[in-house]
Amino acid sequence: NKGKDFWIGYGNHVRMFTGNPAEQMQIYITSDVNTTGVVDIPSIGFNQAYTITANQITTINIPRGAALVNEGLYNHGIHVTAQKPVVVYSFIYVNAVSGATLCLPTATLGKEYFSINYSQISNEPGASYSYFFAIATDTGTTTVQITPAQNTLGGRPAGVPFTVDLTQGQIYQVLSPVDLSGSEIQS
Repeated sequence: NKGKDFWIGYGNHVRMFTGNPAEQMQIYITSDVNTTGVVDIPSIGFNQAYTITANQITTINIPRGAALVNEGLYNHGIHVTAQKPVVVYSFIYVNAVSGATLCLPTATLGKEYFSINYSQISNEPGASYSYFFAIATDTGTTTVQITPAQNTLGGRPAGVPFTVDLTQGQIYQVLSPVDLSGSEIQS
């Protein structure tokens, strides 16, 4: 999970719909060596340089403008680069509701995935969703075929594949009020 290039998305969170207080996304970057790098979100004009001290964590606050709220296409890919290998985690939280992800370097990504989710249970009915997203990391056009395991909020029927063409940094998010485990994503 150590690398010098990562693409990340600011995925769905229940507080994106209820908003009080709003969720926050942070990226934690660490390494066993001193290094520098940049977190870049071109679609919202965010660009922040960072410095890593060996065996310490650097925290970058990600602006809410990069959030993937609904189902569909977004230009909000979060690009993390480093001069020397780093480890990256993303963390979305508010009060007692949180989610974290170990981010994989671009060089380790594959071309076929199955989503592992669970049914969302919230004290805020109608605001929490099972979700996944696909992000394009290559230059040029990446065609992604998605076969959702359940009907989606965007009107995609369960078991029926559809394709989306993405360019580098574009993200397609899928949402459902029920468990999306078993959804297939191929590029």
